[in-house]
Amino acid sequence: MEAARYRDVYIAGPDLVAPVLRGVVPPVDGAPYRISPFFPPSARDVFAEVVERIRAGALTGRQTANACWCALVSPPEIACLIDEVYGSAADDSPRLSALRRFVAALPGDCQFSLVALAF
Repeated sequence: MEAARYRDVYIAGPDLVAPVLRGVVPPVDGAPYRISPFFPPSARDVFAEVVERIRAGALTGRQTANACWCALVSPPEIACLIDEVYGSAADDSPRLSALRRFVAALPGDCQFSLVALAF
């Protein structure tokens, strides 16, 4: 098996993933559609952070396809993850600033899918 060349993390709508994560339907092949900017590169591997948090039970999620892990998260949980992985907003890159603005604009009373996808 060939190693993954790309590993991305992004936010998706929960509509396709929530029933899978709740065990109502079996996993579907493929990844949920992206609604956010991609999480930019970081000194810490954000892909590995998300996968390990899912495996450890810190995030409510599971592997939903061969190289796709999804977790149901609230906007405050996403903001907390961003702060932990990237640090304070003082010296954000334009890509990270855009991601923070996107997360801040999400409705706080909804859940979204946090997707870690390798291909």
